[in-house]
Amino acid sequence: MYEFTLILHFLGLSIGAGTSFYMLGLALHARRLKDPEAAKKVMLGAGAAISGVGLLGLLLLLVTGYFLLMQSAVELKTLNWAFWMKMAMVVAILIYTVMMKILAIKAKRREGDAGIAAMKKMKRFAPIGPFLAFLVISFAVLAFR
Repeated sequence: MYEFTLILHFLGLSIGAGTSFYMLGLALHARRLKDPEAAKKVMLGAGAAISGVGLLGLLLLLVTGYFLLMQSAVELKTLNWAFWMKMAMVVAILIYTVMMKILAIKAKRREGDAGIAAMKKMKRFAPIGPFLAFLVISFAVLAFR
């Protein structure tokens, strides 16, 4: 059962981390478009669907991570610094994901300058996602080597 949970955990990781790289690519593409409304359609069209998939991946990652800890019967006080840094990065990813989702909702619901301003913030913050994914993976490797 542990191996199956670990497979699901890595699946959640690949979906969640992959989504952040996809969204960065989408933001870079949208940045090249001259018309802000066209950029908004790009980011909120396919981007909204992929963002939902990324949230499912993140949820799978969190649930399976909890079960991996419970199955291994590890005492929390015995976990090393890298594990706790990984967990801090997971919290940062959760905050980042919620923030980006709120900006996407604002961009979608608001017309004119207010919607465009939310889109610009999304494009500005897009590079943070892949960086956080890189950090969480790096600390996971250090924690469990």
